[in-house]
Amino acid sequence: MAFTINNMEFANQEEFVKYGRGCATKNPTPIDILRVDREIFANKLRRVLFVKLDIEVRFHHITYGASGLIKKQQREKQITLLNDAFIGTGLVFSYKEEHVQYIDNKNWYYMGHGSASEREAKSSLGADARKYLNFYTGGLGKGLLGWATFPFDLAGDPMLDGVVVLDESLPEGKAAPYNLGMTGVHEVGHWLGLFHTFQGGCNSVGDHVHDTPAHSDANYEKPEVGLPHNACIIGEYAPIHNYMNYVDDDWMKEITVGQEHRVKEHILMYRTGLITANI
Repeated sequence: MAFTINNMEFANQEEFVKYGRGCATKNPTPIDILRVDREIFANKLRRVLFVKLDIEVRFHHITYGASGLIKKQQREKQITLLNDAFIGTGLVFSYKEEHVQYIDNKNWYYMGHGSASEREAKSSLGADARKYLNFYTGGLGKGLLGWATFPFDLAGDPMLDGVVVLDESLPEGKAAPYNLGMTGVHEVGHWLGLFHTFQGGCNSVGDHVHDTPAHSDANYEKPEVGLPHNACIIGEYAPIHNYMNYVDDDWMKEITVGQEHRVKEHILMYRTGLITANI
């Protein structure tokens, strides 16, 4: 039986699953990663890690007729998931219903990553990226589940800052097995400075987090516990439950201490507007 998600048709749901998680967040180069590390290290002694930081999410729901009409309980569940996932970072996510936007626009609804439609939509809808997390939903293009901008890109192009996710990937959506809200968690992870756990495979600088074992490629579906699953070093195991891997939503449930620390470092280096917004 054909399986259709926002006008993109797959032969069946199994084909959709095999299509992959579909994260279009840009692949940072080793130069990008090393530059960020140098900048963070150079400023480390002048910064004090925060204990708690409030982040207001601004939801922008792009629709096409009856498609993309996200419900209030879906937003509330997505916020709960973000708070549960990043509790160890000291971040507290919230949103205000009066700031939620619904915009009917076919071109924006099917925007692709890096497209003119993406820039048009964000230029029109986005709140101050220095103070808020702009969270866009839509039908997207090319079967994508979402993408995000990194903290170190904010200064150079604040208009594009934020996360974009497939509307049906929010809690209670239809994009099973990616419909429990973990696409949002994954993309916010990028927005906070985290790379994929398989960044660079076994032959690069990796994700620069000491407690996420390097692995040669992404893991999909529900990998069996207790197997190495393409880990680069004998005796280690790929982080098959990590939010920054590509597994099914119900298999994503972990963030490491190293990732939590890196999130804080990225905020203190590149997203200081979030801190001043709390003063």
